[in-house]
Amino acid sequence: MAALADLGYTQVEDGQDLPLYGYRGDRRPETAGLVVRREHIGSASNDLGFVRSADGYFPIISDYDQRTLLEGRFLPRLRVAYAEHVVETVRKRLRASVRRTVEGSVVKLKVRY
Repeated sequence: MAALADLGYTQVEDGQDLPLYGYRGDRRPETAGLVVRREHIGSASNDLGFVRSADGYFPIISDYDQRTLLEGRFLPRLRVAYAEHVVETVRKRLRASVRRTVEGSVVKLKVRY
């Protein structure tokens, strides 16, 4: 949820089998464990959902929202924000330092301890 907050999505519902709604207010067939409601995204958007699995979360996001949220960069920016939080957790645990470099569109994070 911290990665979503970094991107400006601070209103996140956390639960089990939360319903998702489309931009017209119609209920979608999917359910999710984390939901950002469309009211907090934009009037033409659908709810954003994230489903828990053994490997973490995976997004339920419409094609429209993938193209328009953060100018089509929502998922890549969310991955970077999540990775930065994971690295910060590791850095604190190891009492280490982090070196962040950007090479083109690639962000590299190195932890030194």
